[in-house]
Amino acid sequence: MKRARGRRLSRDVPASGTRLRLAAILLAGALTYSNSLSGPFIFDDRDSVLDNASIQDWRDIETVLSPPTETSVAGRPLVNATFAINYAFGGLEVRGYHIVNVGIHLLCALLVFAIVQRTLQALGPDTGLGHRSADLAFASALIWTVHPLNSEVVNYLTQRSESLLALFYLLTLFASIRATHSSRQWRWETVAIVSCALGMACKESMVTAPLMIVVYDRVFVFDSLKKAVRTRWRLYTGLAATWVLLAALMATAPRTLSAGFSAPDAAPWTYLLNQTVLISRYLLLAIWPRSLALYYGWPLPLTLGDVWPYALLMIVLLALTVMALFRWPKCGFLGVWFFVTLAPTSSIVPIATEVGAERRMYLPLMALVVLGVIGGAHVWTLLKRSWLARARSERAGSRLPRARPDAFVILIAAFATLLAARTVARNGEYASSMTLAETTLERWPTPAAHSMFGTELAAAGRFAEAESHLRTATPDYPPARYYLGSVLASVGKSNEAISQFQEFIRLQPPALDQVLLARGLLGGLFMKDRRWPEAIEQYQLILATAPADVDARASLATALVRQQSFEEAIEHYRVVVGARPGDVAALGGLGIALASTGKLDEAIPLFRRAVEVDPRNSHARQNLVKALLSAGNLAGAAAEAEQAVALAPDDPAAHELFGGILATQGRFVEARREFERALQIDSASPARDLLRKLAGRE
Repeated sequence: MKRARGRRLSRDVPASGTRLRLAAILLAGALTYSNSLSGPFIFDDRDSVLDNASIQDWRDIETVLSPPTETSVAGRPLVNATFAINYAFGGLEVRGYHIVNVGIHLLCALLVFAIVQRTLQALGPDTGLGHRSADLAFASALIWTVHPLNSEVVNYLTQRSESLLALFYLLTLFASIRATHSSRQWRWETVAIVSCALGMACKESMVTAPLMIVVYDRVFVFDSLKKAVRTRWRLYTGLAATWVLLAALMATAPRTLSAGFSAPDAAPWTYLLNQTVLISRYLLLAIWPRSLALYYGWPLPLTLGDVWPYALLMIVLLALTVMALFRWPKCGFLGVWFFVTLAPTSSIVPIATEVGAERRMYLPLMALVVLGVIGGAHVWTLLKRSWLARARSERAGSRLPRARPDAFVILIAAFATLLAARTVARNGEYASSMTLAETTLERWPTPAAHSMFGTELAAAGRFAEAESHLRTATPDYPPARYYLGSVLASVGKSNEAISQFQEFIRLQPPALDQVLLARGLLGGLFMKDRRWPEAIEQYQLILATAPADVDARASLATALVRQQSFEEAIEHYRVVVGARPGDVAALGGLGIALASTGKLDEAIPLFRRAVEVDPRNSHARQNLVKALLSAGNLAGAAAEAEQAVALAPDDPAAHELFGGILATQGRFVEARREFERALQIDSASPARDLLRKLAGRE
């Protein structure tokens, strides 16, 4: 082993200096993100927070730790638990969620400082870095904290999964490092193993953490891998055991519709080719963080010929990393960190719904920043030495002004300030989902971006503009057809809407939630056009996949009644009423179906219950009136009909019904008044014919 266990690391600054640096990092991060706290819930936040029933009672631990499937929190119970804690303290008040996200980010920054400082201290004075460890760690942590590339993780609440993953990833590494120099090694190793397990419960990318601990030990602690395994086998075994937890979470809460080799629309080779372009972009954004985009859409149909310059760059960088790992292993470790932490989301394992995401650079960016800071410090030192040598050689001439010893610190501070200013500006773009969609389209104009912007335009009621963008997206981005169909339905273009929904359903996996929603909308359009068999088919297909969907079952029952398939409708309505006993529409529908099959004794109590649930519902009362009439209870029907007219004086049907009962009772003058009132409200009312019949009886 390169360093004796239990030996105290040398300090290059007093503890007070370290605390001051940590305070500066926290202050810088807090100020940088101070304008982000009022940002609204956006996009996936709806599934993760707004519509996530599993976070609404933190005391129900089983439910909290079983987040809904095929959402951004599926298989990530610890992330879901933090949302449940937020909900317990503040409901859906968005500020609390943002404060937690910022807090997690700042904790990660402190761990970056601690890890870099301890690693540089362990290198000793021979490298020229050990005595500057605090300054270099401070510069690295500060730049990483305020870097705009991290803004998505902090601002987008759903991406708490990324920052929690990073927190436990870094804590695992920090605890592992501490264990090598602690007299209570087992305590720190236990912290590392527990932290690794917690990270597995946050995001699948934690899978690489055990491997990175081994690589770190081999590079910075041990002379050989064999010695590392012999000395730390208990730690490595414990870390590897956390893979079992990850496997269990992935098995019980798969994300088959969005990620993995079974995900649709995601060939591994095509995904890999896309990654060469995106990783190159990430590297550029790390250096020049402008034109940040929230969503990169689906993998594009690229060929090797399309991406060969980017692929060549990746091959060169990988080759340099391997070479550095053997010749300059401490430098090579940074390259390994970059590629290994990025690999789970940016290799051949497809994430079909999102080919790229800037948040994926949250951990990899640390390596780039540390490399940049140490490289910059080395160049600065060489320049300073050259300047001093030149100054000494020019004793006879005019001397150059003496360099300030803190010039490099000033340079770092200025650079960090520029980055922070850019991050503050980016925070402002999270003020609305519309702004984010618009900037995404401007900066990364893909079919998915057109769909994203079109959807936001539709939500704002700008249907013509929305239709244009969505039509642009549909040829290469099938989900846009769902949104286009919704827009077309909203503006009355039913036939086109039906066509778009049908094509969307044909192209997407049948179990996709959005497919079920599309079938529901399609069924509604068929109902509107009185195409009962086609509507029934859509609702039956929904129930075949989601038998617990009560709304679909209620719609199916209604369509069956319209088609006069009363017995089948009764069966479905009974299920709906059992699930929602206070559903007036379902009570009325079941009553109508029963009455239509001559089961008035069962129908009348249902109509009465509907009236009791909603006494001011005129239509429910009219159903009761008709049933009472059919049962021969004229007096009861008259009393209820009078109530219906009082509740809905502008409803012509109520006046017609009451007028008919009055005529039956021989109260012709009152009946005429009711029929005339119905005609005043609606000149096309059947009351005109009723008046003619009444004239013959008077």
